[in-house]
Amino acid sequence: MKNLILLFCLSASAFSIYAQDQPPRGPYNILQGGVVDGVVIKDEVPVREAIPYEHVRLADYVWSKRVFSRIDCREKMNHDLFFPYDYFESNGLSSDYKPKDASEIDDPSWYKDQKRWSLWTVIMRHVLLGELTVYEVSSEANPLVEDGYSLKYPIEKQSKNDYFEVASYKNKINRLIAAGGIGPKFTIARPLSGDTLPIQKTAQTYRRFVDSLAADPDYEELVKGFAFEDGERWWNATKKVDDLVRKDAISRFISSNNIVAYNIKEDWFFDKERSMIDRRIISIAPVARYTYEDDSSTILFERGKILAYGDNGIPMYFDDATNSYEEYKGKVDEREMFWLYFPELRNIIVNYYVYNDKSDSQWMSFDDVFWKRKFTAQIYKVSDKFDRELEDFKYGVDALYEAEKIKDDMRKWEHDVWNY
Repeated sequence: MKNLILLFCLSASAFSIYAQDQPPRGPYNILQGGVVDGVVIKDEVPVREAIPYEHVRLADYVWSKRVFSRIDCREKMNHDLFFPYDYFESNGLSSDYKPKDASEIDDPSWYKDQKRWSLWTVIMRHVLLGELTVYEVSSEANPLVEDGYSLKYPIEKQSKNDYFEVASYKNKINRLIAAGGIGPKFTIARPLSGDTLPIQKTAQTYRRFVDSLAADPDYEELVKGFAFEDGERWWNATKKVDDLVRKDAISRFISSNNIVAYNIKEDWFFDKERSMIDRRIISIAPVARYTYEDDSSTILFERGKILAYGDNGIPMYFDDATNSYEEYKGKVDEREMFWLYFPELRNIIVNYYVYNDKSDSQWMSFDDVFWKRKFTAQIYKVSDKFDRELEDFKYGVDALYEAEKIKDDMRKWEHDVWNY
């Protein structure tokens, strides 16, 4: 009996230590000193799980259509997903927010509302905590073809702490969620002499440069701990020959006022067992503004640099060459930042709530908003033989009419099932 009590105490102690290491989900109404900001303690926030979808048998899955839609921040019905805004304290060029471990994820330099957060705030927080798998919009081999909605390009991670412990993973995530300026020089340490060797890009390839290091008398010491993969990426990112190769650097994280929309990929299908048309969101992507890189030599446009909007709403362009930023006044291009697997995201957002203008005591979770379709979305692409977006063959108002026509056609399909 004593052994069981001891084992229980040790287990409870270990759980308590683990719980302290992991920051809680969702804003709390408990302040320092036991102050409760309200009538009751909302202690159910971090333990909810998403309601599972209704099971659909393959034999009952008799019709489906893949639909891509855009949830725009300018639509009044969608404001619950985009507000309230958060922002990062900054001292000039860079943001002060640079968490070193999970315990610093809610550092005061990241200003968030005390009661509720925007969907982007929730997503970014749990991307940094390693609880969401991030899928890139394109492959490194072919960056112009942005088919990341198919979830083919995941940023692999080994554990939830990879952002704080694995430099390569952190750099890949930072490229997606932060605007970067010029970074420190890429150098190789010389352990025997105690100095460093700055790397300058030459006309040769990176692999040939690495091979040339074999002639160095300190070669065996040089290659110890040498980040070949990161070095090649930094080498290729340097645009001009004879320029010093520089590492990645964060200037400013993307805050919620930078997010202009969410693109969703969903399947509309007919379930014969329930005799109804249902919809399931498969993946979702935050959309931000990038610099517009106009290249008339190809049909596909190269993605520009992400623009970080300040608290005053001014877009800031970070120049890699001068380590400074300035107001961007050129054309902008709205593109997906990355994709997330929506069923994985559901288990996160079910613990965060949106504002209910009818009652402050009965807020809906973000998962409820998507489950009950409490948002408005505009179709911009459906599965067809050409694999094209509506704006590829319809323009302006005609594209809106085409989207409504697609919705009507799918509703007619369901109606015709019952038209005897």
